[in-house]
Amino acid sequence: MPASAGGEGPAPASKGGRPRDPKVDEAILAAALEVLGEQGYARLSIEAVAQRAEVAKTSLYRRWAGKDALILDAVAKVGLAGRPEPPDTGSLHQDISTYLRALIDFRQAQVWVGEVLADPELKRLFGQHLGGELTAGFRTIIERAVERGELGPHTDVELLAVLPTALVHHHYVLTGTVPDEQLAQRIADQFFGPGARIAES
Repeated sequence: MPASAGGEGPAPASKGGRPRDPKVDEAILAAALEVLGEQGYARLSIEAVAQRAEVAKTSLYRRWAGKDALILDAVAKVGLAGRPEPPDTGSLHQDISTYLRALIDFRQAQVWVGEVLADPELKRLFGQHLGGELTAGFRTIIERAVERGELGPHTDVELLAVLPTALVHHHYVLTGTVPDEQLAQRIADQFFGPGARIAES
């Protein structure tokens, strides 16, 4: 479970108390993402999330040490839960193109993503604790390409796994424009296509 800055993480349920109700957890996490998308990270408060989830503030404090831990948990368990699975077409280029387009579509449908990118502190926490979640699918695709012999045995899998999302984020920061499927195709063609030197490593 993600921890917040300073080593804080979701507070464990008190010993000897009643078992935690999963439905309450789900309601709180969903409410946290809704409030984040509406109010932004700086203005979000535990009180506002409790009110949206229709639970007492104590229900939140028994589960999470603070706002950081709550939001990271909400993103990990609810926000990223519906992200697409990496395809397995047998082609590195096709897998990267398909998966990156799907991720861009998924990202555009999630209001909370804009808030993560807009708030420096939340973006730092997100990258620190959940960055691996975003590159895991690309890592799987690249590892499969190595196993097929499409990429060489000495391929730097971790570096290549970061490349697609790093390029998408860099494009957004520099241009201020929302990434689209055309950008996804350009990245796949330039860096993972049959003629790309990366595919010859």
